[in-house]
Amino acid sequence: MEKLLKKIASIINRHPLLYYIRYILISKNYKGKSVDKIGLFQYFNSLDAIPQLYFSINSKIAIDNSLDELDKALEIANYLRQSIEGGTAIGLSSELTLEKMLDGKGGVCSDFSLIFNIFCFINGIKVKEWGSIDRFYKTQFGHSFNEIYSSKHQKWIAIDIHKSIVFEDVKNKNLFSVVDLFTDLRSGNPLVISHFSEYRSPKQERIQKIYSSNTIPFIISNNKNEVTDYYFNKFQNYFSPFFINTIILVLRMNHKFIFVLDNYRLKLLPESIQKLR
Repeated sequence: MEKLLKKIASIINRHPLLYYIRYILISKNYKGKSVDKIGLFQYFNSLDAIPQLYFSINSKIAIDNSLDELDKALEIANYLRQSIEGGTAIGLSSELTLEKMLDGKGGVCSDFSLIFNIFCFINGIKVKEWGSIDRFYKTQFGHSFNEIYSSKHQKWIAIDIHKSIVFEDVKNKNLFSVVDLFTDLRSGNPLVISHFSEYRSPKQERIQKIYSSNTIPFIISNNKNEVTDYYFNKFQNYFSPFFINTIILVLRMNHKFIFVLDNYRLKLLPESIQKLR
């Protein structure tokens, strides 16, 4: 049965039409001017629903509450990057994902983004999750990272926990927000990064691909951790993450991809299916 389910999942992932339709169902173009209030993790979640494990680990980080949100976020990020080796994808409930990551049993960019969302939420830091791709089907890469709001700097600041980097705005002697970062890259300016921990990605050249003028970023919105935790806790011993996410999609409780710099239909979809809904 398990082999059959994996084969079905593989067919859906590899078939271009089914792949595109799945993304059409969860993607949206944003037509507003400001993205400040789009996709905030706080909007879709409650502290009461956060697993106790996160509060236990958070007490070990011992964050100084008098610090600006950026400094708090960097303390969280540094702790996670020092404590977690990373590895293969986990993608389970938030509690089991954190547990496995701390036990040295894996963790990719999306896993790091998930747990970072929650730790920021616990510490009163406004946080968003972003994704980036080069194209929808047969991508060369897909990546997840985050953005936090700093009261001191009065702006959103991009942070990549998995790669242990932030992005320098050399001209303004500050750090970039996500939108400003990709706008700057598309203007022909070089990527300038700095590391917030001793960790260095073994594939440094990949950073230049992920963050380039050709990269298409999007906000991951409607990220309801309580919903995903409920269905993963209920079914993760029986079904693959793909099928559990499909259940959430069918129930229309799934996350959304909000494209803020590009028309995803024109940029990513073949002309033959751009008008599909």
